Amino acid sequence: MNAFVDAIRRVRGEMTFVDMAERTGVSRQTLMAMEAGLPTKLSTLRQIAQRCKLADDQWEELLAAWVESELGSEDFARLNKRLSPKFEKAGDAEKLLLTVFNRLKKSEKKAILTTMMAKPVRDLLPGLNELLAVREFALKKAPKMREEFPVEYLKLVEKYFGDAGVGKKR
Repeated sequence: MNAFVDAIRRVRGEMTFVDMAERTGVSRQTLMAMEAGLPTKLSTLRQIAQRCKLADDQWEELLAAWVESELGSEDFARLNKRLSPKFEKAGDAEKLLLTVFNRLKKSEKKAILTTMMAKPVRDLLPGLNELLAVREFALKKAPKMREEFPVEYLKLVEKYFGDAGVGKKR
């Protein structure tokens, strides 16, 4: 059985095909065809997700499973590999992190940045940076060590959520 069939069955849950058809406005025959693994239109999938009020993570799981079923496992694996590039040069990790961060919802950004501002997290940073420096040394790169909370995080917090005390002594 493929991931898409499993995902759509999880969405249907205990509902009968008739109940789900009434709830979503998608015909019973189309729903049965989906669960049989037949091709499905993206617009049909969106309609089901909206009418079933899927949470974002449920929609993402369903959408990813649909993409895999449309592309095939081999091409989907290639796509996955492309979306998760290896870090080949200095700065790639930071670029990827910023790209991922920018794709988050404002509430998710706020949660991350709020956590980064917590004193216990800030207190962990020198140790984490030391571990990174050991890793970099092991990779024959110059070790980098920071003793303070990175100002870039504070600037992000200030940009999105107002004064974070950038430049104030901690």
